[in-house]
Amino acid sequence: MDEQIGELQRQLAALNTDLKAGTVFQSLGPRLGQLMDGLHRRRRTPVTLPDDREGIEDLLGNLREKLDQNQPLHLSLQDLDFLLRYLASPDPKIRYNGVNFTVYDALQQNALDTNDMVTLVNFLSRDNVLFNHILEPTNAAVFGRAGSASMLAVVLHFIAENDAQGMVDYQHLVNQVATYICLETDTRGFINQQGWAHAYAAILDLLMVLSETDSLPRADKLFLLQVLIERLKRLTTPLIYGENDRMATYFVVLTNRHPLYETALLNALKQWRQTVARRRRPDSLAGWNQFFNRKRLADALRLRQDASPKLKKYLNSTIDFLG
Repeated sequence: MDEQIGELQRQLAALNTDLKAGTVFQSLGPRLGQLMDGLHRRRRTPVTLPDDREGIEDLLGNLREKLDQNQPLHLSLQDLDFLLRYLASPDPKIRYNGVNFTVYDALQQNALDTNDMVTLVNFLSRDNVLFNHILEPTNAAVFGRAGSASMLAVVLHFIAENDAQGMVDYQHLVNQVATYICLETDTRGFINQQGWAHAYAAILDLLMVLSETDSLPRADKLFLLQVLIERLKRLTTPLIYGENDRMATYFVVLTNRHPLYETALLNALKQWRQTVARRRRPDSLAGWNQFFNRKRLADALRLRQDASPKLKKYLNSTIDFLG
């Protein structure tokens, strides 16, 4: 793993500790932004993808047969690791129709016990899974990163359904998710012949599940909220595959839970708009993408009938003329 990823993990953990201690709040966003701005991207290197000829179809067939007969699945750690590795397959029939649906159906049918689910969380949140080739230009490793984040959201949901949250190391998980958001800049949605990448849809699914986790401290939820906003400000490619609707849902549901989240979101949106207002009309593709990413999010938030009165008032008071 890149040394700067390890350093980012340490710095994020320290910032979160400071937030919980009450020593940062107003400065949290700018400090998170500085960490992201300090990241150095790397040159492209070859991505090693799983080989579909190594027996994954046989394993999926065996698992499907057991699920069709409502039998519990007894997967060794080796088989589970092998199965999850194929979330990185560029073939959507293997990655999505195969691995994703099989694990989801297993969870839905209670074919995996709580220990299996916790193992899934630990496997899906590993550094070499979530951060694989993440500092390089867009590449095929996004399927593994996004697929793992998406499945992580599903597994965490079922862990909550089974009242097994006490078995999860949420402190480590929050830091892994925050690190992933800081690093992920691949905003591609559907890719011809390879299906959905959709990393930011996966991120939003994951944040929604964590926001609904009662055992997670309020400070952790606030921390993840701020991490997402600072990353959104810096994306230079468009989010146009439904991510803004998911973001609006996440923001509104969270801010309706406690005034602290509402205050944090409003402050962040105001700072974001001030930054936009200080700039002249964009003269690059990256600049226009940043402008319209923000505009699409604001439009999606305006359409939410359940937004708080303060949030509605702020959104209705702002008009963007550049577009």
